[in-house]
Amino acid sequence: MAYDASIVTRFDDETKALNGDYWLEPMQDGTPMLIRELAARDRERDLVFFEGLGADTPHFRFLASFSEREDTHDQLMDVSLPNRMAYIALAYEGKELKEIGKARYGAFEGDAHCEFAVAVSEQWQRKGVASALMQHLMDTAKRQGFKKISSMDASNNQHMDLLAKSLGFTCRNNDEHGSKIFHEFVLQ
Repeated sequence: MAYDASIVTRFDDETKALNGDYWLEPMQDGTPMLIRELAARDRERDLVFFEGLGADTPHFRFLASFSEREDTHDQLMDVSLPNRMAYIALAYEGKELKEIGKARYGAFEGDAHCEFAVAVSEQWQRKGVASALMQHLMDTAKRQGFKKISSMDASNNQHMDLLAKSLGFTCRNNDEHGSKIFHEFVLQ
């Protein structure tokens, strides 16, 4: 898809100092988004995103405990391959570049299996943001040697269930920990 030169230039300004991979992709409605690795300079932007999800966001569990907001956010900012990775999706709202989505995985040292979490701001949902984030996250997990990626989600989280199924995850009920659905994908 061809983009207006000013959009490409604005994203170029955002990506100049990056060391890691990044992707400029269209959402389903054609809006351009930048997907890239979470960086230390994203701290304030990420905190705004995190707080904007609200207390009612179902099962927002970015692989951290939520007893203290600042401690939690510090944990969420920690990205150190191969055990942890996070990608953010950025898009322009007018002239302001905003974080609109985030996906991350985490694993214990030496594990062949990682757990993931994904969240997208409400106004940007159902535009392919979560699917794009997850595809890049899954590709990275595979390159880092993980054999499986999974998530345990509330059984009433229909959006997560639909996303997981659309990406080819197997899904099964798990009532051991309350009413949950276990989503798992074998990375090949």
